[in-house]
Parts: sequence; structure tokens; C-alpha cells
Amino acid sequence: MHSLSTGNSPAASAHPIPVFDIGQVLLRWDPLGAMTRHFESRAAVESFMEKVGFMDWHARQDAGRPIAEAVAAHAALHPAHAGVFAAFYEDWLASVPGEVPGTRAIFEALLEKGPVFGISNFARELFDRTVPAYPFLGRFTGLVLSGDVGINKPDPRIYAILCERHGLEANRCVFIDDSARNVEAARAFGMDALLFTDAPSLADALRARGLPV
Repeated sequence: MHSLSTGNSPAASAHPIPVFDIGQVLLRWDPLGAMTRHFESRAAVESFMEKVGFMDWHARQDAGRPIAEAVAAHAALHPAHAGVFAAFYEDWLASVPGEVPGTRAIFEALLEKGPVFGISNFARELFDRTVPAYPFLGRFTGLVLSGDVGINKPDPRIYAILCERHGLEANRCVFIDDSARNVEAARAFGMDALLFTDAPSLADALRARGLPV
């Protein structure tokens, strides 16, 4: 059952409740940026990432595996690249090279009028390193990080956790994500959902839903 709430809860708001992803919606994410100094070109980094299954490996950290454990495990599998795995997380902020243009203004405008929630595939260790560089990320009314709950999007349980924790009805939420797979999962769960492309398009879509941006 998707959640339930009455009275003065967020679910009782006259407007839909916005729910943001973080990576590639609020913040840019470029994992190559933290590794280029170890390789001669970005093409070489891409080849390395494919060879070692980098994105699947990193997704396990998003789902809660401790970073030190992950680095040790992959270094044992690929000893020639042990330093690269460690350096990726040591240089983490190099993979977060700035905000996505325009979306923080939308996020903050929405916050001025009501609650704003978030669901993000993000390791807690890395999120806590990121917030000092981008303090607005600490302003969510409520935020579910995959690293805290051990579940990555698009698993429907992560959408359920947000609703259950905060008394939200799925059909009152509008979820915003850059991944079509995550958007489809949110829709299947019962949320309205928007595939993020750029801030002006997002603002238009939110205004069309009655949200004040």
C-alpha cells in the first residue's frame, strides 16, 4: 500500500509534492573527472571503466557498501589499477563539477512555498562530503539516500520508503529524475514523474501542475 496521510501533512497540500533526484538534476556528475589525471585521455578512462565494470561497482557503494571495503575488493580483482579506485573516492568532488544550470533556483523557489523531498542513489559517505560544497542539499524537507536504506532506484521499495516516512500519497508526488528507468519506476509505483532534460523545461512542466516556480 503506497502511503496515507491526513490533516496538515505534506500530502494534504493543494499542490503536488515535488521529489527531486540529485545527480544530473541538481548537481552535475562526471565520474571521469575524478580519474582523468591517471590516464592519457578521457577515452582511456572510458575504456578502463568498461573493462573493470566501474559503474556496477560504484552502484554497490550507492546501495550502502562501505567505500574502504569496496576499494579493497576491487583492488584485489584489478591490482594494476588499485590506486585509481582509491583516488576516485579521495578526489570525489572532482566528479561533482558544479550545479546543473537553473535547477537550484527552481528547488529554492519551491521550498519557499512548501515541502520539497528527494530520492537519490548516493552513498552516505559521499553525500556528507558533498554537502559542504553545495549547502543547499541540506535543505530538503526529507531525503532518502540509497546508501542509507540499502536500495537503489529503480527498485520500487525506495519510493515506498519516502512515502511511508513522510506520510506522502504516491499520487500526490511529482518525481524528477534524469533516468528514464527511474521515471518509469516512479510512475509504476503511482507517482507523477518527469524526465529531466533542462531547467526551463522542468519549470514549465511544474507550472503546468500548479507549482509556484
